[in-house]
Amino acid sequence: MARHISRRKFMGASLATGGAVVGALALPSCSSKGNDPAALTDKAQSAYPQAIIEYLDVDPSQVLPYTGMANAEPADYVRESNNFDLPLGSLVYQCSNSQALVITPGASSKALIRLGLVDLDSGELVPILGQALGYNEDYVIYDARASAGAIIWVECNMVHGLWRVLAAPLLSGAITEEGMAQAALLEEGNSDFDPPLVAASATKVYWTVMPAATGPANTQDSYLRCAEFTGQVFGEKPTAQTIYTSHGRMIVGPQVSGDTITIVPRVDTDAVYYQLTTLNTNDDTVRNIALLPPSLRVTDAVWLGEGFAFGIEGNYDYAKGLAYFGTYYQLGNGQYLYVNKVPTSTPVAMKSLLYVKSTKNVIGLDTAFGNAVIIPTPENCVSYGDILAAGGTQDRLVVFTTVTSRIGQERGMCRVRVLDAL
Repeated sequence: MARHISRRKFMGASLATGGAVVGALALPSCSSKGNDPAALTDKAQSAYPQAIIEYLDVDPSQVLPYTGMANAEPADYVRESNNFDLPLGSLVYQCSNSQALVITPGASSKALIRLGLVDLDSGELVPILGQALGYNEDYVIYDARASAGAIIWVECNMVHGLWRVLAAPLLSGAITEEGMAQAALLEEGNSDFDPPLVAASATKVYWTVMPAATGPANTQDSYLRCAEFTGQVFGEKPTAQTIYTSHGRMIVGPQVSGDTITIVPRVDTDAVYYQLTTLNTNDDTVRNIALLPPSLRVTDAVWLGEGFAFGIEGNYDYAKGLAYFGTYYQLGNGQYLYVNKVPTSTPVAMKSLLYVKSTKNVIGLDTAFGNAVIIPTPENCVSYGDILAAGGTQDRLVVFTTVTSRIGQERGMCRVRVLDAL
């Protein structure tokens, strides 16, 4: 059963997943393509007639708690292919089956963060950016993501509230510090807008432009922007395009999975509704949507082929089957797999299992056989345990954690493990 609301303007595509119906409308309001955000805003604010839409209405009987699954041996599902150590405090973001982007602590207060690429099979870490390109203007590296074909990062001047978005192509998954120095400046802004959230897929890079919640621009639209390195030439400046417009702040960062990217924009309604939205990375068109119950916010969301997986950090008594904090995954049989842990990582789908970060362990869930696989953590790791290095559909599972100091190791290290499905 679906719940109905009346709205002023709405763009949609149709999708029926997990037994809950999503409105089958096709009005060109929320999602837009083009180069000029101002022009897009004018187009998106055109008047449309009243419409009836349907949001996710999940009955508690549709929810399948993972606690009802039987424990299975990890060795029946995965094998550890490699493990290696990185500097303490490193953050690992899987780029491909063979490589991950690593954000490591910098050498000084003016160079807080460094970037590198690590080979998942050898563990070799190659530095690619020792400090922000705007180092002399008091910029520091703020965040970064990479794919097999491109890297995107954000630099911020914390004192003056300024930010820049830069990107460069990766040639055969590699780039030198000289190549990084020729990065394209894609966008820049000030404290009226939040530092962008970024993602990368193949040779495309994505970033958000969102007004600060308490700033003077807080009533303006938000955008998902995109640029593609067509020639993979260092120094090339690709054309930036706005591929999605949200009338209000989006929540969570863009999440790549296969040939899709998922965002959660606000729907243009009188009340507050957010919409799980998946775009095709090949042509930037909307592939799937699911409207969340009123005012319900997610901490992350990703499309996993058959349905959305998303995390909810708080409790919403009125949301019925989606009332409680945890991770939910839409199954093709009308049920929702549910993990009752506060979500801290975006789930990963590898072969037949969904991998979810629990309190300390990563847990693999096999819904076909009703099995739960608890991945053991390394000895002497910290209390929060393993963190997933990627979200979405992956061919390899990469996890990392902090291992505390031992004899001869004063500060500890970041332990990375690579697991392959059997």
